[in-house]
Amino acid sequence: MTEYAWHKEIKGWGVATEISLGNRRADCQLRCGKRAEVQARPLPPDEVAGREAHADLWLLDCRAAHRSRRLMVWSDPQFGTLFRWERAWQGFAISKRPVFLNLELDLRTGHGTFLEVTGWTFDGYRATGTGQIHTAASLRSWMRYGLPLAGHQPVAL
Repeated sequence: MTEYAWHKEIKGWGVATEISLGNRRADCQLRCGKRAEVQARPLPPDEVAGREAHADLWLLDCRAAHRSRRLMVWSDPQFGTLFRWERAWQGFAISKRPVFLNLELDLRTGHGTFLEVTGWTFDGYRATGTGQIHTAASLRSWMRYGLPLAGHQPVAL
């Protein structure tokens, strides 16, 4: 099976790929040493839990959900950046690691937007929560060079 272009692109933002950890592996390693799982499809809860044993954060491809308006993101003056994701990937309801949702990314130019989930709740197939928007360039610089994300507090693990 050939590797999906989006998956390969995001993995390439790290300093190393396919990091072996016993009988498992993480998709990429960031400059800071964190290991990331790059996911383009839903996973069942047991698979999410198993991968979290060796990964420090998730990067999820939500571009199709955002384009079709199943994943809506908006700014609220009182609460900040909010989102609602219809038909969300339920397996991630059990995730204990930081999650970044890719809202849009042009693979030719590298321009795009990610939502760092700062809190979420799942109700069946709907997830609602809060987050912080990052450009693809700032996320890539954080992963590859260790530059801080703009307005970002370090991710606690």
